[in-house]
Amino acid sequence: MQLFVCEKPSQAEMFANALCDSVKSKKGYYQGDQDKIFTYAFGHLVKLIPLEKINENFGWKGDIEALPLFVKDIPLEPIEDKKEQLGVVINFIKKAKTIYIATDAGREGEHIFRKIYKLAKVEKPLKRLWVQNNTNQGILKAYEQAKDGSEYEGLAQAGQLREEADLLIGVNGTQLLTRLSGSNKLLSLGRVQTPTLAMIVNRDLAIESFQKEKHYTIVAPVLGSEIEFELVMEKDIRLKKDEVIAIKDSLKQRGEIQFSEKEVQEKPKNLFDLTSLQMYMNDKSSWSAQKTLDVLQSLYLKRLVTYPRTSSQYLASSDDLPVILEQHKDNEFVEEILNNGYEIEKSFIDGTKVTDHEAIIITTEKAKNLSSDEKKLYNVIFERFISSYYPQASYKVTVAQFNDGDYTFQAKEKALVDLGWRKLFNGQVKEPKLRMIQPEGISNYEIREKETSPPKRYTEKTLLNDMKNAGKFLKEEKDKNILKNVEGIGTPATRSSIIELLYKRGYIKSKGKQIVSTELGREIVKMMPNTFSLYSPKMTAFFESLLLGVEKGSIEKEVFYQNLEALIQTIGKEIKVNVKSVNIDEKKAVAKCPSCSKEVLENTKAFSCSGYKQGCNITLWKNSLVRFGKKNITVKEAQKLLEGKVIKVKLKGKSGSYTKEVRYNQAKNWVEFVK
Repeated sequence: MQLFVCEKPSQAEMFANALCDSVKSKKGYYQGDQDKIFTYAFGHLVKLIPLEKINENFGWKGDIEALPLFVKDIPLEPIEDKKEQLGVVINFIKKAKTIYIATDAGREGEHIFRKIYKLAKVEKPLKRLWVQNNTNQGILKAYEQAKDGSEYEGLAQAGQLREEADLLIGVNGTQLLTRLSGSNKLLSLGRVQTPTLAMIVNRDLAIESFQKEKHYTIVAPVLGSEIEFELVMEKDIRLKKDEVIAIKDSLKQRGEIQFSEKEVQEKPKNLFDLTSLQMYMNDKSSWSAQKTLDVLQSLYLKRLVTYPRTSSQYLASSDDLPVILEQHKDNEFVEEILNNGYEIEKSFIDGTKVTDHEAIIITTEKAKNLSSDEKKLYNVIFERFISSYYPQASYKVTVAQFNDGDYTFQAKEKALVDLGWRKLFNGQVKEPKLRMIQPEGISNYEIREKETSPPKRYTEKTLLNDMKNAGKFLKEEKDKNILKNVEGIGTPATRSSIIELLYKRGYIKSKGKQIVSTELGREIVKMMPNTFSLYSPKMTAFFESLLLGVEKGSIEKEVFYQNLEALIQTIGKEIKVNVKSVNIDEKKAVAKCPSCSKEVLENTKAFSCSGYKQGCNITLWKNSLVRFGKKNITVKEAQKLLEGKVIKVKLKGKSGSYTKEVRYNQAKNWVEFVK
């Protein structure tokens, strides 16, 4: 029997239909022909045992002085509500002749299977089904090219060590900080979440302490135009007003205008990896990183796009691309590509820049019956892929300058003269105007006041970018290179969940599209010195480089453990020396309780009556309408609902946005539609 262990039921059904002529659905698996069985997990079926089962001092009632603690090879146990399916999978593993690891192609997918395999306690031949494209052709290709499971031992080991490291750092750091600070709520620390929080807090503090500095320049506007010539100064030189007045007074005679022109080519935008797609959707549509990942995963399961959790913006080969284009030739732009013989931008095909997975592109499947969000995201990916075939856009860059005494004035213009790939994005050709300017068309000099600007608050787009490019926060070139090689802190698959966790912990909040640290988040960061091990991206990058070494077989498991134990001991000492009392109440009154008239307080998850100790259970959950596409109920909406008013809210469904009237049902403690 050939057994395929998949990550989820939909994946098992998909693989079965691709590799078999006939498929029957059974309880916990799919039975194919040719003695093939496709069983599945529900994500993780197995977990690390609670650390207090190993040593009671790991628990919240343990001896705080015993922390930090360290343990290797943490035992596994079934997840309680998934035991039945785990039994199905292990039963097949014990019967199978050959086992195909058919979980997601990556570190986490490999780890999901290996934990199940460990609990099965058998030794069987393993094969790896490394699927990058969920079409029938892509699955069949992966099956034909399946490699021996032993080639992925390093990947499996890295998955185990990553989970153990995150648990040990999190449990030790979180317990020490929470208990020693006297906090009345959980204060979590983590290998990725803490340096990310430090980035946000440090940005906010820099903005709030920023002192604007006025400086001045001299311009000569062009009559009837937005173009103006500006005084050329070396970078970072800021002139005071009296200096600019003196310069202006010295200007007597303008020389002839000198022109230089060049044509600049602009290749199409890079194909998407997960992080760049999340950044794009946050910028263009205000989507959270998590929402982009969720919708992308849905498109992947429908076989419409390639594997989502990729860190590459390149393709290893162009061999499969003609088939994709042929299947979409009814699109006018694809038709133009085929008729003109356009080829994909050559620099996008580079096998040396592809590791586990290629860039996110469309597949041969045609999109149909999509929700509005799915359609929006699919179109973005479709257009980016198709645009990669179009010729480069061309710009004419003109620089004009003249001298006046010892000073030079300059104007620049960049005009799009050949649309190329920008044709797909409503680009417009622009007639260059700067070259036509005559000296008599330039007006008198003017003094222009400017001021320095503070850094901008983070959005999810800019935070994702800084997580990916965290090397810029480090000084040593060696450390910068490590972070560059591992592509920053976190991974494409985990960055969105890290941001969501910071929201959940009450460390950050949203202000429009901006991310702002809360008082609690600042207190966590300001408590420790700047040298605290968990604040710097350097530590995260170091451990990611170790994990990559484990994957490739260049670093032994024991070496990783030695480094991890040393770090945990250091973190423990740092917290014990620097911890301070934390007792921040993030709640604020927003309304009077409709039941007992006490204050209703806002916290991170709900609007709750302050009279709960006296038995009042009035609670209006912020996410009451999340299943209908509304992420949170606002303070103003909550105030009206708690006053008994009916309000209109904008919701989202499969067919798009719609408006409904809702009210708060006091007896049932929920928000309901008004019929």
